[in-house]
Amino acid sequence: MTNARTYLKQGIHPYPHIGQFIRKKLHDLNISNTEASRRLGITTSSMHAYYKQPSLQFGIIWKLSIALNYDLLSDLMSSYPESFPVKINDKMVAMEKELEIYKSLLKR
Repeated sequence: MTNARTYLKQGIHPYPHIGQFIRKKLHDLNISNTEASRRLGITTSSMHAYYKQPSLQFGIIWKLSIALNYDLLSDLMSSYPESFPVKINDKMVAMEKELEIYKSLLKR
């Protein structure tokens, strides 16, 4: 019998272990397992089960981001390979240009 979970197979661009990523992020944010579980409305044993998972449903990551008031998805995007074309926010580009203009005016 073959493993139907082919998405779990690491390719040439391995993805981060999501459970370990979340555990580290909670540690970095000084949020306990108990507090994270409470905010998600799950048991602490369910939270510990998440840590063991190499992949989690998008909805879980989304709910955790909202519960923590922290953008986990942006942090995950930083795990892309360097050559990966990340969509650029047009507003951010405009603000960076404006900042450069202000910097050049200050140097005068």
